[in-house]
Amino acid sequence: MAFLDILNIPSLMGRDLHSFKRANIYDKLDLALAGTVGLIGALVLILNGFSSPLLCVPASCNSDSGNSHPNCALDWTYQNALCKNDVLSLPDASFHYLLLVLSLLLIGLLTVPIYWGSNKSKELFDNFYYIWAKLKNGDEECKDVEWKRRMNFVLDQLKSSKSLTTRYALYHGLALILDLLALTAVVLYTLNFTVFGLDAALPPLDIIEGQNATSWSGLFNSQPPLSAEPTLALSSKAKCAGGSFVCDIPNRDIFKWFGVLTSLLLLVKTIINLKCLLFSLGLPGLFGRNFLIYADQLNDNFGEPIYNIQINPIIVLLQTIGVVLRLIFIAPLQWLIAFCRFYSQRHYSPKEIIKRLSATNIRAELKETKKLEKQAKALETEVASEDAKNKDAKKEKPKEEKKEKPKEEKKEKPKEEPKEKDAPKEKEKEKPKEQSKEDDKKDEPKPTPLVTKPAQNWSDLFFIIDALSYNIDMCDLILFMTKMNPVPGIENKKVNVDVSYLDTTTNTLVFSHTDAGVMESLLDTELSTSGGLQIVGWLEGPTGNVSSQKPQDNPKNLAFSVSLGSTYEFVSAVYARGRMLARLQNFTFQCPQDTKKQMKKYGANVPLAAFISQSLFQKFSSDQGVGA
Repeated sequence: MAFLDILNIPSLMGRDLHSFKRANIYDKLDLALAGTVGLIGALVLILNGFSSPLLCVPASCNSDSGNSHPNCALDWTYQNALCKNDVLSLPDASFHYLLLVLSLLLIGLLTVPIYWGSNKSKELFDNFYYIWAKLKNGDEECKDVEWKRRMNFVLDQLKSSKSLTTRYALYHGLALILDLLALTAVVLYTLNFTVFGLDAALPPLDIIEGQNATSWSGLFNSQPPLSAEPTLALSSKAKCAGGSFVCDIPNRDIFKWFGVLTSLLLLVKTIINLKCLLFSLGLPGLFGRNFLIYADQLNDNFGEPIYNIQINPIIVLLQTIGVVLRLIFIAPLQWLIAFCRFYSQRHYSPKEIIKRLSATNIRAELKETKKLEKQAKALETEVASEDAKNKDAKKEKPKEEKKEKPKEEKKEKPKEEPKEKDAPKEKEKEKPKEQSKEDDKKDEPKPTPLVTKPAQNWSDLFFIIDALSYNIDMCDLILFMTKMNPVPGIENKKVNVDVSYLDTTTNTLVFSHTDAGVMESLLDTELSTSGGLQIVGWLEGPTGNVSSQKPQDNPKNLAFSVSLGSTYEFVSAVYARGRMLARLQNFTFQCPQDTKKQMKKYGANVPLAAFISQSLFQKFSSDQGVGA
């Protein structure tokens, strides 16, 4: 059942250790408040009984007679039953049933496997936990190529799927609607037990002396006083049977105060479900979705963003509203059209299915036919050009038998005539070439249009990570991304020899580390209210361990008092919130005995690079002397 998933009973009993605690503090509070409303409903039913009690006495039983009338001592149970329809309002008669029904509805919603209790939700969490456990423990299996491929398949499924977000939003949306309806009903019923009773015909009955209900102090009084000395018999609003009987409801104060308590509980429950519903909207940095901001800043080795996160909350809200409207208005029509197509389609036989060609085969055949047409056109143009040449040759032979003309004219005419005749031939040759070029342009393959990557604000991967951030430190989740993506981790920090220096005035060695890139900036953002990242370490020297001190200019640097001429090994690690996040590489450094040369060049604060380069030069020269 759903509430068993929230309680996580197997984990509490120690039977199911290999699982996440999926329920956060808000889901547990929602379950606790629903159970509290159920207990109140059961308690009111026990105190009131199945039927609200009503006490009716004759109107003659008043202060004037001193309640000494003989009718006052009689049992008026039958008259009480007759006056219930006249005196008891709907809230008086059914408030205990209302609480009981509402408690059953609130708890009953937890038994529906929408999100809690769904095998689909549990399977997605288990898939992520499998990857988490393997990478967190550094198993040897993680180095296997096939295992990495399976991991990428699972991660791709979580990135593209939105099942958890949809189920979580649906569950808390129904819970929010139910809470609002329950809160409205309980508030209206509770108002009927106060001076603001909504039933004008049957207003509140209890009368308290000496209190003014028009002031704030009498806000929860049952009824304002009618006279200076009010009595039960003087209340015209409590009369029954034509004014001969006066009735009182003894449990009205119980209903009133239990109604106030239930209203407060339902108000808190409504706020919690509203917060959980806003969590499923995927607004970066709001309502617990902090990891979306961190994921948007992750880039691969080529500088491209690894995840597609929509940061603008207005666009996210508009997209969410569009999805909801599509689900309400368009999706039912699509389902109906698909249903009609399924039952109205023509069922093809196996032979007809084989006859149908694929799109690729059809395109290939079209290309082949176009090529054949081009070749046929080229042959036709060649034949036509050859026929035209033959005709021109036949026409030139009889020209010699004509009358003699001046030699100049004879020489000019044959030169001009072939030019005029060759012009249309060239035009005819150019036309098919132009047509072929146009056809080639049409046949050129066009680039395949690609669909833009959808926003991953609602993906199951980030839903799981943000949901686990209530039970797991966000720093661990941020560092976990370095094991799934090609992003340098925090363990790559090293001692920066160019920035680290030796203060020669006090013989203080100050270590500074390199920047770890985007992961360090993300961790600093997450830990901005907790002091940020801290470097913890010590020096191991000939006299033992040397404790560190924090310099005032940079809290991430570590300062140590050293003695010249000694060799030290720097052991350090990265801490956050009192926990070690990564172990850094050790650094060995030999302090020189004489620092005068370096002081002339660098001053009092000499960088470690100066000493390291000198020591390397001395080692290289000594090796060369030994080799000679």
